[in-house]
Amino acid sequence: MGETFSIHLDEVTDAVLAAIPAASFKAMAHVHKVAINRTPLQDGNLRGWSYVETTPTGADIVYPGPYARYQHYEILRHDVGERLYLTTAVLSETPKALEILATELRKVIE
Repeated sequence: MGETFSIHLDEVTDAVLAAIPAASFKAMAHVHKVAINRTPLQDGNLRGWSYVETTPTGADIVYPGPYARYQHYEILRHDVGERLYLTTAVLSETPKALEILATELRKVIE
């Protein structure tokens, strides 16, 4: 009879899934750093209020409160920083964030 070959990827899959939040945190920390440099400095400490947090399935960049939303979307004159500071950081840094994510997950697989 013919030979059989089987491969069990359950352990690798479990390890990768477990590593996603920490890897995502590193990737989002990079995007956050870029976003902070673009965040307006007007009336409050919006830069100091933002943070990155892990979630069960990844990570989030958080700018709490309606003030952050107002500064992000409204057309305001910013002496320092810019409108759409988080959006532009996500758009420009997606390739780097994906690279960081891939590097971290590759460590688990290898």
